[in-house]
Amino acid sequence: MKRLLALVLTMLALVSPAQAETSELYIVPGSEINLVARDGRIPVTIKNDSLETQTVTLNGASTTFRLEILSTTEVTIPAGSSQLAEIPVRALANGPVELKVWLEQDGREIGESELLQVNVNYDVELFLLVSFGFLMFALIVVGIFRTVLKFRRRASD
Repeated sequence: MKRLLALVLTMLALVSPAQAETSELYIVPGSEINLVARDGRIPVTIKNDSLETQTVTLNGASTTFRLEILSTTEVTIPAGSSQLAEIPVRALANGPVELKVWLEQDGREIGESELLQVNVNYDVELFLLVSFGFLMFALIVVGIFRTVLKFRRRASD
C-alpha cells in the first residue's frame, strides 16, 4: 500500500509541473475582426505567463462554410510575454463567422479554446477595384472632352 501511495504521489509530482506550465499559455480574447478580401490572415494574440519559452501550434476551425482555414501556425512565445500569430484563411461567402481557435503543444490541446467573431466581406476588394477603374475611366473621358473643347475654341478664334 505504501508503494502504491508513493507511486501515485510521484506521478502527481511529475504531472503537475507540466500542467502548470501549459496552463500558463492562453489566447487573449480579442475584438471583432473584419475580413475584406478573399484570402487573408486572422491575428491571434497568445500570452505566455510561464518562466520558460514555449512553442505551440495555433489551430482554428470555422463554425460555418463561409470561412476556410488553410493551415495551422506554429509560434514560439518568449517567457513572460505575448506573441501575435496569424491563421491563414480563405473567404467563401459573405456574412458573420465564429472562428474557434485553440493551442496545441506536443499534440495535446492546452488552455481553453476561444471563439473569435469575424465579419467576412470578400466582395469589398473587387467592388473597390471596379469602382476605382470606373472613376479613372470617367476622369480620362472628361479630360479628353475638355481638351477637345479647348482646341475647338482656339481654332474658332
